[in-house]
Amino acid sequence: MNTHSEPRGQVLILVAAGLVVLMVIAALVIDLGFSWMLRRQEQNAADPGAIAAARWLRDELGEPRNPFPDADAEACFYAQANGFFTDDPGCAAALTPGGGLEVHWPPINGDYSGSMDAIQVVITSTHPSFFARILGRDTATVTTDAVALNSAGNGNSSSLVALQETCTGGSAGTVTGGGTVTIYPLNPGDAGGYVHVNSPCGTATSDDQCLGGSGQRALDINGGATLVTPFAYTTGACATNGGGTLQCDPALGSPCLDEDAVPLADPLKNLPEPILTEFPAGVCPDGTVLDPSTSTGCSLDRGPDCPPDPLDPSIDICTLTPGVYYGGWRVGSKVHLELEPGLYILAGGGIRLQGTDASIEAVTSPTGIDARVTIFSTDGPNCVAAGDPQCQGEIRFGAEQAFRAKATNSTTCNAIIAAGGSNSCPWRGILLWQDGTVNFPGKDVTLGGQSSTVLAGTIYAPMSDVQVNGGSSTTGCDGPPESASCLSIQIISYTWTIDGDAEVDMPYDPAELFQFPGRGLVE
Repeated sequence: MNTHSEPRGQVLILVAAGLVVLMVIAALVIDLGFSWMLRRQEQNAADPGAIAAARWLRDELGEPRNPFPDADAEACFYAQANGFFTDDPGCAAALTPGGGLEVHWPPINGDYSGSMDAIQVVITSTHPSFFARILGRDTATVTTDAVALNSAGNGNSSSLVALQETCTGGSAGTVTGGGTVTIYPLNPGDAGGYVHVNSPCGTATSDDQCLGGSGQRALDINGGATLVTPFAYTTGACATNGGGTLQCDPALGSPCLDEDAVPLADPLKNLPEPILTEFPAGVCPDGTVLDPSTSTGCSLDRGPDCPPDPLDPSIDICTLTPGVYYGGWRVGSKVHLELEPGLYILAGGGIRLQGTDASIEAVTSPTGIDARVTIFSTDGPNCVAAGDPQCQGEIRFGAEQAFRAKATNSTTCNAIIAAGGSNSCPWRGILLWQDGTVNFPGKDVTLGGQSSTVLAGTIYAPMSDVQVNGGSSTTGCDGPPESASCLSIQIISYTWTIDGDAEVDMPYDPAELFQFPGRGLVE
């Protein structure tokens, strides 16, 4: 007798259950596939819609504006171009609450939530559901968004950047002169005012200590100088020699120094240069309009074309207006340069002193205060050989007395445009640009005054050494104007030196610097 009985009907039940599971999986796959395709289609509409809408966050001068209703129209155009809301003229219904198309300024979620420099486009649509019907839902809803930015930018976070990535010619960053150079954020709580040196000089990079030692170092603080900074990054080593000191402010409880840091890329490498032919030729004080082909520049010397200073007849005042100065400037002694606000292009020649003992007496605006200028130094159209007046020259812009110059800002360049002048707004925030793409690059830049140096703006010289002299008896930003040494500057150069025998303040103020624009899709 067979005592083993086989359960009957179990296989059928298992097969039926398996078929149900397979059907559910298939329905789920179909639902997810439809959702994925719809999300991709929505993204194809939201991305260009957000980018186009962000264009209306600023006017043609870069000033903020209300983007509506233009932003709505842009979002609608790209939504309909991708098949959404095509039966809704102007997306009138879609743009109502719950209609499926939302444009938020500022964005209501994400990393840029609340930012007035960003705009968000949200598209919501449905597709038929298979799996969800089991739960009583005939459709599935898919929502996709995109965020685009149109920001005037920020001024980067570094005050001093040495781009040199080789160990040649001594330290890439140097602080000297026996005084104290203090870098600090102008607005308490802001991050910035950092030092970054790319040079790999020096091998003791594992201790993050700025100590004395022989040989080349990336950053050298010497001659009794003190550098005070929130933080310094050096690819090579930091050295303090001859009584030099590195101090942290604020105090971190640990060194404000990171040796063996990653080199910093040139943040202005792709900045478009001014096109010489789009700006008027410069006019010398004697009325000569400079010729692009033959000019050797302006001679700025004492004489009838530069009248005496009413306060000191031993000094003559030469006044210059914006334009392209083919051959640059040759400056004699006892000359006070007064620069009208705007863009000055030195097409060859640079700024050179006439005679071994020559020196500029002072640099200001015609009102006697800070000159709001942008100076771009490059090659002239006929640069052939190094040293030719048509080729880029050194910038020797030191003054025996006051040197007061600040970069053009929005107020300055807008006033220039309103008066019918050339547009310098694309380069506002740049005080001096020593072009690194010329035929014979590497010409030095020297700035500063003996009794007072007030500078603001970005100094960009990717292939040159920049030296800023803070003066011999200056008192920093809080001292009287006649002895102030206040450098609200950012230096991005091949190498740099800050020299001062007294107090040199360097407040990090992004509002005074060239702004790195932030534009495009960010989320």
